[in-house]
Amino acid sequence: MRLDCLVIGYNDTPFGRHLDLVSRKGGQAIEYRTARHDHVRFDGQRLPYMDLLAELDRRRSGAGTGHVGFHIGEVPNLAAVYLTSHLRQHGYEADFVSAFRPEQDRLTALLTDRDPLITIITTTFYVSPGPAIELVEYVRQQNPETMVVVGGPLVANLIMDTDSATLPWVLAEIGADVYVHDGQGEDTLRKLVEAVRGGQSLDGVPNLLWVRDGETVVRTRRIPENNSLDECAVEWSHFDGADLGPVLQTRTARSCAFKCSFCDYPVRAGALSLASLSTIERELDAMAELGATDVVFIDDTFNVPLPRFVDICQLMIRKGYGFRWYSYFRCGNVRGSEMFDLMASSGCAGVFLGIESGDDTVLKAMNKSASVDRYRNGIQRLNERGIMSFASFIAGFPGETEQTVQNTIDFVNDAAPTFFRIEPWWYNHRAPIHQQAAQYALTGRDFRWRHATMDSAGACDAVDRVFAEVTESSWMPMWNFDFWALPYLRGRGFSAEQVVELHRLARDLMLLNDGDGKAAEAGRRIAERALTDWYAGVDVRPSRYGSTRLA
Repeated sequence: MRLDCLVIGYNDTPFGRHLDLVSRKGGQAIEYRTARHDHVRFDGQRLPYMDLLAELDRRRSGAGTGHVGFHIGEVPNLAAVYLTSHLRQHGYEADFVSAFRPEQDRLTALLTDRDPLITIITTTFYVSPGPAIELVEYVRQQNPETMVVVGGPLVANLIMDTDSATLPWVLAEIGADVYVHDGQGEDTLRKLVEAVRGGQSLDGVPNLLWVRDGETVVRTRRIPENNSLDECAVEWSHFDGADLGPVLQTRTARSCAFKCSFCDYPVRAGALSLASLSTIERELDAMAELGATDVVFIDDTFNVPLPRFVDICQLMIRKGYGFRWYSYFRCGNVRGSEMFDLMASSGCAGVFLGIESGDDTVLKAMNKSASVDRYRNGIQRLNERGIMSFASFIAGFPGETEQTVQNTIDFVNDAAPTFFRIEPWWYNHRAPIHQQAAQYALTGRDFRWRHATMDSAGACDAVDRVFAEVTESSWMPMWNFDFWALPYLRGRGFSAEQVVELHRLARDLMLLNDGDGKAAEAGRRIAERALTDWYAGVDVRPSRYGSTRLA
């Protein structure tokens, strides 16, 4: 049967291509300096952690060079699942592909054999048009007749950041037929599919853009969506557990309850919206029925409001689902040990802590509504209960100095979260801090800025310093990895201890990334052998993309 809609999730740019592009900016470019901490040199190759695991798996299994033993795309892309579910609930034939590269053969088959009326490309993680352009070109090569639609944050950001004269050129460069402009967009997509299937004009479908004659942007009426999370929840029974795998993501809230001064997400996402406990229970029941071993809640503030979080934890205890769960977590907003006990009892295996700084003056400037002491107490309680934590930090926010950087180093070594990472601050002109630019003598934007106490190059120096001097927590890279690799690896069969050991051994190798000469080569061979020997003792479940378990 012909598909009404095919949804494509994530297109991950190969790291080698990314490294080549940022290398052209020069060795002092922030993008290049950041990439140095996202990969290791292994047997002459520069590999991010997931590709490193895939290479170790390929060698152990004896598979060929096309072998994909590890890929974060094995965890179904939630945006793609969500839109597919929404369309199916309204009676449309819809399917999705989670990740472009490892599922390219399946994508090709769906485009040719199922001949989708519409193919939609989501852009949740894209900061530039490149990945979307590649997907549009590929879809057109395989099926010139399908209507190509691009929606999501990339479209919204381009509309906000691009002047009216340039926008038609940018959209034409991406090459889609239609663009969806809405912070949610699921109902717009439904109306679009209805109109196209019925042969109707798109003029009556709200929140659309397209380019006419390569010069003019045509817009339909703007009607911002405010969809109910209860009515739009994923209907997991419409999917096959064997196709989804053991690690699933869901959300129980939309937007964020806080107003950090470096972030414009609450403004873009609107007021905090919550799913009911009965909807959450129905989703978790279905996930358990599908055989999920690890569940990820993507809510920005999962434990806010706290009484609701207590209800969710008690629900998971009462139902005895047995899966491990992971989420963002505001540990500075939790007092007392009872809440941490409840988390451990309900199956919490890991949390993402957006701490941002180990200095109280910087936290105040960030409007974080928390203190270093409360963060330290929260991490201690997580550690005591064996709940893995990933602490994320920003270097160079207005007010940052050499001393505040030292305070962050001291904090991480003292509190000892399981994992940590620090990144240079990204100056977003739409964030609240931009209104205080004069106060901080703040100029520039994005990764190139300066203020009264630091500039972006100094922020990179701070990242290097924190990376080198933190010894009590394991560095976690971002490129196709990040905190969300934890549930993926646990779902593949890694123990918590093996995940930690991977990070320790990989960091030993990363420290040699820039080393040359006989001493560095000798050290690299030792570190590579340690990784190879370690992986020989890891018993992992087969990958959906082609991993082979040894007998």
